[in-house]
Amino acid sequence: MELEVRHLRMIEAISVDGSLTRAAARLGASQPALTTQLRRIEEAVGGALFHRTSHGVAPTPLGEAVLEHARTVLAGLDDLSRAMRALRDRPQLRIGVLPTVLAAFLGEAASAAVPEHPVDLTVVESRAEAINALVADELDLVLHVDYPGRACFVPEGIELIEIGHEPVFVTVPPEIEHQGFVELQQLMEFVWLMDRFDGGEFVGHLRDVCASAGLRVPLIRTPALLSAAQTVRRGDPVVTVVQALFGRGGMPGAVAEIRGSPLRIRHVLLTTSPARAHAERVSTELVRAYRRAARSQCRVPGWFDRHHGWLGSASP
Repeated sequence: MELEVRHLRMIEAISVDGSLTRAAARLGASQPALTTQLRRIEEAVGGALFHRTSHGVAPTPLGEAVLEHARTVLAGLDDLSRAMRALRDRPQLRIGVLPTVLAAFLGEAASAAVPEHPVDLTVVESRAEAINALVADELDLVLHVDYPGRACFVPEGIELIEIGHEPVFVTVPPEIEHQGFVELQQLMEFVWLMDRFDGGEFVGHLRDVCASAGLRVPLIRTPALLSAAQTVRRGDPVVTVVQALFGRGGMPGAVAEIRGSPLRIRHVLLTTSPARAHAERVSTELVRAYRRAARSQCRVPGWFDRHHGWLGSASP
């Protein structure tokens, strides 16, 4: 079972109320039903989230770790809901967004680039969903990604604006000693954990890179983010892929670059032809925002200062 938003809200309610009975009442459920659901959640994350006390229940160490991420996710969803409610009935620039680190800058960047239009953000995941929404005139722009050899297909009437390339870093298993960088072949014996945030296209990119380097593809698993984070916290021998900048709810662990940066993301804006001028202005603001953040938020400090031509680099 993969964790869903409703599971996170259950965990948060139990923590706040300190009682399964009170939490069940708040959620409009029976205590037996909530208890059963909690057991399923605990099976999914691999351990007990709460233990009994003289006053009710309290989080275990695993529960505290899960709650930390759950609160981050729920706060972000609540922020998004408030923003969407505030703009729903106003004329808007309709932008689809794939949840990436760059997406965190999109609302502010779009408002600065096109102040005459309130911005309406909608989450899109697959490329097909993004293209279909543009063709159907349901969206004006989409912030998305592609990879070397796996460029976005752009049908007639849709245009692509390249924003820039971002390196993909990795969390390194404790067994590997490193000075901030590793060779790709050092990581092949470990299990790789990754999120299918883009419909699984990055998994294909990893397979392409391994094939090009003459390496066998590692074992790949796609657990829920909270489960993956807990696995890394335990120090299990796994590799996780991380984007270059810190983000809310980011993966813990020691991060390193892969020599030569063979794994990389291209951030793009897909736009209808009438909205191209807006898209170009939004792209410019996104580059500025990313470069400002890269000075202090890069997960490998100083990486963009040492490498030119990337999205966060000061020079092309």
